[in-house]
Amino acid sequence: MDGADIAGLIDPVNRRRVRRHTASGACYVEVAGWPHFWGRSLDALVIILVAVSLMAVLNSLVRNLALGPLSLALFSNDGLFVATLTAIWFLVLFAYGMIMGTAGSLGDVAAGMRSVRIADGTTSGAWLGGWRAVCWSFAPLYLLLAFASALGGGSGDTFDAKFTAVDLRSGVAHGAAPMHDPRVSD
Repeated sequence: MDGADIAGLIDPVNRRRVRRHTASGACYVEVAGWPHFWGRSLDALVIILVAVSLMAVLNSLVRNLALGPLSLALFSNDGLFVATLTAIWFLVLFAYGMIMGTAGSLGDVAAGMRSVRIADGTTSGAWLGGWRAVCWSFAPLYLLLAFASALGGGSGDTFDAKFTAVDLRSGVAHGAAPMHDPRVSD
């Protein structure tokens, strides 16, 4: 369910449309498409760098037999080694999602945004944030869709219509009152 539009009101800082959380009634401004895209791209880069680094460390430990019998098991069984690498990938995703769902991600900070529930403006929390991140990995077209959303000026934060990315740099986010849109006739 999409947040309710407030007819004829815009943010005094960025001139974007002001919306209202459906349950709480608080005002917010959705982040623009390009900052959202680049913020989520930064998140993807962080996840890839951390996961690949951990995988490289594991590979080094296995190749040098530093883990004893576990090294031998991983070295001699390709299926077990791939399963371990896959587990590392999903654990990094889940952990980053937990951080993102509670404190916000590096992409959120860089883009000046925050993913919140449309209904009341609360964050997803650690558990749901972790699972949302894992679900993103099953949608390899996510960045492509975010890019398409950016081209269209949208800011859909997820495939789940319960969440949106709000602009933390907007005037409304800093307590400024929305202003009347001069483009809208009375």
